Amino acid sequence: MMKAVLGFLFLLLSQRQCCLGCAVSEEQRPQVAYLLNKMIQSATAPEALPNPSVLLALQLAREHNNSTNQILLQRIAQDAVDRVQNGKSFSSGQVALYALAHQASCSDPRKVSAKGTSLDLVQLLEKKFEMELENIKIYGNPLSNYYQLGLCVLTLCQLQGSFSLSKTADLFIPEQKKYYLGGQFSVDIASIAVLAQICIQSTDNSTLPEANGTITANIQWLLNKILEQKSSDGVIGNMYSTGEAIQALSVANEYLTPESWNCRQTLDRVVSEIPKGTFDHPMAAAQLLPSLEDRTYLDVSTINCSIGKDDLILIALPTIPSTNHHQSSRLITIMYTVTDGVSNTFTDSTSVSVPEGSVLFKVMEVAQEKDPKRFRFTYVNSTWGPYITSVRGLVADNNKRTYWQLLSGETPLSKGAGEYIVSDGESMVVKFTTY
Repeated sequence: MMKAVLGFLFLLLSQRQCCLGCAVSEEQRPQVAYLLNKMIQSATAPEALPNPSVLLALQLAREHNNSTNQILLQRIAQDAVDRVQNGKSFSSGQVALYALAHQASCSDPRKVSAKGTSLDLVQLLEKKFEMELENIKIYGNPLSNYYQLGLCVLTLCQLQGSFSLSKTADLFIPEQKKYYLGGQFSVDIASIAVLAQICIQSTDNSTLPEANGTITANIQWLLNKILEQKSSDGVIGNMYSTGEAIQALSVANEYLTPESWNCRQTLDRVVSEIPKGTFDHPMAAAQLLPSLEDRTYLDVSTINCSIGKDDLILIALPTIPSTNHHQSSRLITIMYTVTDGVSNTFTDSTSVSVPEGSVLFKVMEVAQEKDPKRFRFTYVNSTWGPYITSVRGLVADNNKRTYWQLLSGETPLSKGAGEYIVSDGESMVVKFTTY
């Protein structure tokens, strides 16, 4: 039995994993160049937060601007050291992305130097991952979420970190609380979980038969669920989850047949959205770009920077708008509601007038100014923009699996509060709920 398992693993190692993937055509490459420039423009702006996801995507691209990438690498190195030295928030998923970005930049993630200090991101990630597992053991939930746990395993696997194989196999066993958010299957979480487990099967020759069987079953279930989310036009989940879904499907040649999905249809569909500005947000671009290049996060450990070309021509793009976007002098009216959907302690609504072109965050600010008692809220800045942490003092709690969900009517938003542009007469809801 063991010989059969090892033979299977050798077969995986001997084949190029992305045989089910596809890349943009030469005619589509200007769209890739546009996204690369858009990410660079955003990431190098004075007010920009250090963003490992953008650097990771830039390093996985076919074209590079090496001087810019080095600047971004220095920023995330300084930020990582600063977070650890000053006890700032540094979740397991963030540590994983910082480590991956360093590895992709051919900078040893075990020796991250800044401010006269050296930091071992892999060792830190190992500790963070153990803390996640301990929290699951005690409370039934991770400190962060299962998307971040997937990033942890993917990164530790890529960077040869230490983790329990049997615990990891069990970690990804299908359960609703792991892969569903607000009652909807999360393609993002599932895709990262597939990549993490494919990595284990592809690189760990000591995989136990029982653990390997569990991982195989996990992957097959996840792939089936991902494909169930594919629409007739090729989009998988929503437009923003499609990029990581392509990554997951493209490395699953042992589990799928070429007839399982049409990579070219999906790729052409997302590329058609680039000129419309759909992926102008740097995080949206970063999650899509590897798939456009027929690459995945599993390629990080094989990047050879010495043969990388410095051939990306930077082009001038229109200035990135603020969170107010393109506002006009015309006012529109929004019905804004905040509600506790967990304990049902309150539901408050108000009519808010904002300039046409405003985003949801602007609506929330105006409502707060109008009635601070009922509509006060807090947020933290993230690479995705402002993330709502509390409303009326009711704070989201990972251990209780609660968060503030953003909706238009009854439809969950696929964009954040700082990106979603509201329309006249629209009903916007910020709802305290569970995942």
